[in-house]
Amino acid sequence: MLVRTDANGTRALRWYASVIAAVAGGLLLDAATPGLSWWPLAFPAVALVCAAVWQQRARWGFLVGALAGAAFWMPHIGWLTLYLGPIPWAALCALMILWFGLFGVAAAVATRGLRRIAILRRSAAALAGAQAASVAGLWMLREQLQGAIPYGGFAWGRLATTQADGPLLQSVSWLGFAGLSALLAFASVVPVAVALVARDRGTSVRPVLVGVAASLAVLVALAALPAAPLEQSGALRVAAVQGNSKSGIFDDREAGGVIRDHFTATEELLDRLEAEGRTVDVIVWPENSAEFAAPDQLIRSQRLAKLAERAGAPIVVGTVLANEDGTYSNSSLVWNSEGPTDARYDKRYPVPFAEYMPNRPFFRAIVPDLVDLVQLEYAPGTRPSALEVDTSAGVIRAGIAICFDIIFDPQAVAMASDGAQVIFAQTNNADFGRTDESAQQLAIARTRAVEMGRAVVNDSTVGTSAVVAPDGRSLDELQPFTRDAMVAEVPLVEGLTPALRFGGAIASVGVLVGVLGLAGGVFGLVRARRVSRHG
Repeated sequence: MLVRTDANGTRALRWYASVIAAVAGGLLLDAATPGLSWWPLAFPAVALVCAAVWQQRARWGFLVGALAGAAFWMPHIGWLTLYLGPIPWAALCALMILWFGLFGVAAAVATRGLRRIAILRRSAAALAGAQAASVAGLWMLREQLQGAIPYGGFAWGRLATTQADGPLLQSVSWLGFAGLSALLAFASVVPVAVALVARDRGTSVRPVLVGVAASLAVLVALAALPAAPLEQSGALRVAAVQGNSKSGIFDDREAGGVIRDHFTATEELLDRLEAEGRTVDVIVWPENSAEFAAPDQLIRSQRLAKLAERAGAPIVVGTVLANEDGTYSNSSLVWNSEGPTDARYDKRYPVPFAEYMPNRPFFRAIVPDLVDLVQLEYAPGTRPSALEVDTSAGVIRAGIAICFDIIFDPQAVAMASDGAQVIFAQTNNADFGRTDESAQQLAIARTRAVEMGRAVVNDSTVGTSAVVAPDGRSLDELQPFTRDAMVAEVPLVEGLTPALRFGGAIASVGVLVGVLGLAGGVFGLVRARRVSRHG
């Protein structure tokens, strides 16, 4: 038998079954994301992970939760080893696995303890519903915490992103990343909750079928939701350049090689447009494409201005700028025919251990060779997240997300609040080679486009580059590791989707449900222990 019953009548998977379920669930969750993108696997993945910890004791919940986390995270971010080696990968995996382990403890305590509350024990439906809602809320809480703690967090590998290529994608414009993750988790665990409650009561298989039908009804309702409508105020013909540069941290390249590749790709683009009698309103270059201190490099700055003049369109470039306090900014600037303008955005979420070194003395004592590789200290930006760009289509406001900026929910809110009508997501994926990293990042950008109701120009130095419509469709896409450019007409959009207006509140409600479920579980276990002590 796969299920055991303890002295209190609590049913849970046997140790070997829970281990198998945890590992299988973690692996399936990775398969649901790019590169495989087998999105339907997200549902059995969550069901298996949660079944592994359901009504287990706290310590075992932590262990099998951590096993699920290891099975997911270790292959999912294997791309981190490509240039930086195993130590940063192992460190980040350990942190992410810890969050999964803590989720396992919380879910085990909540599901086990809620079963001891008398008012819930009177109704199988109430007990199953309370357990499922609590675990879904705790799943969301884990995602929220890992995306904030420590050092700003790592909001990667979220359940909502698995649906970037699936029929549920449009619902993220109503629910946001956190809300969609919670509902997907809820639909996945309802059958688990109903199945174990049914076995608890010794009833037939019918309640299990009811639970599966309820989950399917939730998913069908989500699939039926159209994207939230927003007002279109115009259109913009945008070009984005992929220079296919040697732009990784340890690439063997000469100074000026990256910007030269993007000059060449832009000139080839303009040759093609002129031959076809077409024009564009704005040109986007990727992160770091103009290398260091672009405004101070006179020849490069003049060449950019001449390209903008030839194109009849401004060029939004990525460059690294020195600050007066000795720190640096990973920035986006706008060039027109007269040179650099005053428009500037500085990356708000520099990457710890890559773009800056937190607690440098401490970590240097542990791994000095790796710590010393991080020589520049990038400061988090404080400027508005949308740039004003004067184009032939009029003055537009472009939201800017540099590299991992795109994964953070507060950045999406900031871009929309600052009036962004379109999103330029400039990135440099060269450090990750031909791994799944760039495809995973594009899936996040695609989900973000639908959540915000705005087109996203995901432009990389090496790929994967794509222009994504507000409904998630690819309007143009480039082959990775080729020098090329893409051109598409995108809508300019005003207003806020329900996800942007109410996403924070939805997340708060989901977290509250999870916390209340955990508190109820603790209460139920403590009360049951007291009753047992007093006979």
